[in-house]
Amino acid sequence: MFKNLDPQDISKKAFQSFKRYNFSNNSSGSGVYSIKARSGSAFNYVSSSDDFTTITSGSVSTNFYSYPTYAMLSNLFYSAKGTEYIRTNATKRELHTSASVISIPRNAFGEKIKPLSLDLDVTIGSNTFTLRDDGEGTIYDNAHSASFAAFKSSSFNRNQGVQANGSGSDVGNIFYEQGLIVLTDTGSYTGDITGFSLKYQATQTHYEYEYLVVVKPGEFNTTTNISVTPGRSGSITMAEGVVSMSNYFPPGVQPSGAGTGSYARFYNASSEALGFVTESTFRPYVTDIGLYSEQGELLVHGKLAKPIKLSDDYSTTFVVRFDV
Repeated sequence: MFKNLDPQDISKKAFQSFKRYNFSNNSSGSGVYSIKARSGSAFNYVSSSDDFTTITSGSVSTNFYSYPTYAMLSNLFYSAKGTEYIRTNATKRELHTSASVISIPRNAFGEKIKPLSLDLDVTIGSNTFTLRDDGEGTIYDNAHSASFAAFKSSSFNRNQGVQANGSGSDVGNIFYEQGLIVLTDTGSYTGDITGFSLKYQATQTHYEYEYLVVVKPGEFNTTTNISVTPGRSGSITMAEGVVSMSNYFPPGVQPSGAGTGSYARFYNASSEALGFVTESTFRPYVTDIGLYSEQGELLVHGKLAKPIKLSDDYSTTFVVRFDV
């Protein structure tokens, strides 16, 4: 028993979910690692003379060279000329002669890192700093949050800030959709990262689908429940060659089998029904609702919390809602 649904009875709504992650430099196999970035000349570049970071995953070790990393950052995210500087009213990007990068793999941040969720304790040399993001792509030292607030509110004017020239407040950038944390400050934050503890939230968009299934009076007034057939012989016909037998019946020769053995190659519906189904008071109960493709494939299966009796006097509407 099938019916087509009115497109107006189908709706789709997007929503986001967030998952918190926690990594450190000792998280083996996480794919989260820190590497160096150093400026240099591309003329006659020789990798053997470049500084590099070695990342080992299992039995495989990979060298990440400092200058190509720097060039990638400059070309993708910063100005390729002058002081490597980009500024808007909302964020500031300033790349000097070196940087440190923490890279997060795509499978660990989904669509993007959730803005305002960065919580990074990073050790550079003998100093450990607690860093946050401002939700718009700039990373600041939490110990100097007041200085950063003044610095940002002045459109990143170096004459503003609690400390001289805003020093200690703005330390780098986070690129949410690429999973990159870049520390670019030239002060105490310059140097190789020797350890870190990283917390953030990943973002993933999901979709809530809602189908209104309206059963009008007189529709679906029969049942496929096995209990209405003599000897529970079944009321469903399935031709030989149907590949989804196991979705409907347990293994056995008949649907009423003991649930052991192999699936029958076909099932024939019983040609008889018990007498009570012909009584005027008989109304089937709805226990399950399935949504099918045009090819007859079962796509969604919903089970009601309790059976609902259909009416011959008014329509019954079922709301099928699921997330993808």
